[in-house]
Amino acid sequence: MNPVRPRRLRATSLAAATLTGVLVLSACGGGSDSGDGVAEDGSVTLTFRTWIPSAEQWAPIVEAFEAENPDITIDFQGADGASNYLGELDNLILAGEVPDIYGIQTSSAFDDYAEYALDTSEYAADWIDGIKPELLESTTTEDGTVAALPILTAGSEFYLYNETLISELGLELPTSMDEVQAFSRAARDAGYTPFAMGAADAWHASDFFVWLSTQFGDGEDVYAAAAGDVPWDSDALVEAATTWQGLFSDGVFQDGATSTVTYPAARDDYFMARRALAMPTGSWHVSATLAGNSETPGSAVADDVLGMAPFPTLGENEAEPTTGVDYAMALSYELEGAKLDAAAKFAEFLAVGEGQQIWVDMMQGFPAAQDVTVELGDGETETALASVELVTQSLADATHPRKLASPTNDGLETDLGIVLQNIANGADPASELRTLG
Repeated sequence: MNPVRPRRLRATSLAAATLTGVLVLSACGGGSDSGDGVAEDGSVTLTFRTWIPSAEQWAPIVEAFEAENPDITIDFQGADGASNYLGELDNLILAGEVPDIYGIQTSSAFDDYAEYALDTSEYAADWIDGIKPELLESTTTEDGTVAALPILTAGSEFYLYNETLISELGLELPTSMDEVQAFSRAARDAGYTPFAMGAADAWHASDFFVWLSTQFGDGEDVYAAAAGDVPWDSDALVEAATTWQGLFSDGVFQDGATSTVTYPAARDDYFMARRALAMPTGSWHVSATLAGNSETPGSAVADDVLGMAPFPTLGENEAEPTTGVDYAMALSYELEGAKLDAAAKFAEFLAVGEGQQIWVDMMQGFPAAQDVTVELGDGETETALASVELVTQSLADATHPRKLASPTNDGLETDLGIVLQNIANGADPASELRTLG
């Protein structure tokens, strides 16, 4: 067991603090439970806090795991979105209630949450080589500790599109900036939102900008700026920010996009409501194109054919998706004994075992395990199959990281997101970017 380490986290906001009320931990299972998650008969209950999988995705995963491990119960509580989850996790940690297992993002704040994680060498040494080795760098702390297990990979920027609706309007998918603008004008003239963007999410604004910035200069300035090696108001980054601003002022994105979160508002109020022709998002959302997905039934697009494609090139260089670890899992540094053994079984199941296969087949993300490939069922549309193949190949060819790493600012993603929202609302791009320095 690791020694107790000082806590560096802070409550992120008053709104986040209020969420602790919905995260009252359930009592550990088993009537004879002593209160520490281990019952007198040796059965174990583990707390698992995360923002994904969804409840629908979780059901078959836990069913398969508990069938193999009837003496282990996973007390799962998923948050409504990554932003809410981080607030909830902050409050749990500040209350001294680190979940036994928790989801963790590989953003600039990774080390803050990894501080409460057990070194993977203490429970995964025998099988961690089943994970693609290039992904482990993203879950390694500054001191060289592999503190979390990569589970799913993903990339940006892609967009969901409604093929049926676009066809009804006599339009075709755009492939360049000029075509994006023409597509947007036609959509608006017909009374529709062209692209429903969730720019109120700092993570999404930042993801989109990182992707967009690789299309200017040598494509590396945003990573160099995050590292402190070039100024944030470099020519390439100002050009990217000016292009970003134009997507709002030219009506490519909907009015009020900086007040719209991606989930659920952009998805449910625009795209799934059949008010938007398309929706910028990440590769994980290709799942919505598949038969049997949990999002479209009952919506206005339930009978439409949906597809996904890489977002068109908007800059000087040809666009290619950014990529990286989208979801990693950590075990609490407080685990030991029977609980650690049980948590290690679940970690192996989800990282390189049957759980990995079950989850990636739902297309929430792409496999981090070396020997796992996506297996789709029968009944998929040609558009869905082509979308999955296109997204898969695009990510395989991607070379730029999706997330920024900063040695001095663990809140960079949030700070960049706010700067981008200000630029979207009309602020001077160079002046706003300069505030990040």
